[in-house]
Amino acid sequence: MGYQVSEFSLKVTDQAFEDIKNYHPAGSDDDTLGLICMMLCAISQEYEQLRSAYNKRAVPNAAWACRNLLELCVFTKWVLLSGDKVKRFMADVAIDGVELFASMKEWMDYQTSGIGQPEMDKTIRITSKRMNSEGNLGTGHLKVGELAKEVQMAADFKLSNTLCSKLLHQTAWSLVHREQYDGEYAAFPVILFESGSRYGLEAFNAIRECLGKPAPSAQKSPDESDGATA
Repeated sequence: MGYQVSEFSLKVTDQAFEDIKNYHPAGSDDDTLGLICMMLCAISQEYEQLRSAYNKRAVPNAAWACRNLLELCVFTKWVLLSGDKVKRFMADVAIDGVELFASMKEWMDYQTSGIGQPEMDKTIRITSKRMNSEGNLGTGHLKVGELAKEVQMAADFKLSNTLCSKLLHQTAWSLVHREQYDGEYAAFPVILFESGSRYGLEAFNAIRECLGKPAPSAQKSPDESDGATA
């Protein structure tokens, strides 16, 4: 049985993501718009990776892109819930930074024992200072699985994440069947492409829906209320 996405579907999906690339969001505060722009850019880049992986039938690469689009969809829907979510997400930059550079320093110390890393130490101090200043927003990094529950994507996260992890990591199956791209295995690029593109489009639709909502009406002053007289 042959597995492939129709040329028509590919054309329609390509056009939809071209619209995402050319979309200029407006209608919200600067912090939210700035984050939305970053999300849109990341979604566009991941789709390009997904599209390329589908063309090449590169299953592990398609799995990475699909999982990334899933996580971007969860992040996007979550931050759009409120302005506080936007602030919490941005606070995660420092929290992730501390964990990232601290783990890098530990790895480098292990690899090159006894050699100091002054620039790395400085980076960790700066990110730690920022994290401490935003400590009221959280001390541990956001976990996508928990956010997925809040945006009703728990099943998507569990099932898609499990499949993608199996396909992108080295396993006994992948070692034995490294060059197998036919038969039922050929279904994976199609599944990953269709799922990944759906997550990207879901995120985009959530953005458009959020920004398309009318702003709350300004509260009327007493002399502007209905029936008021001079």
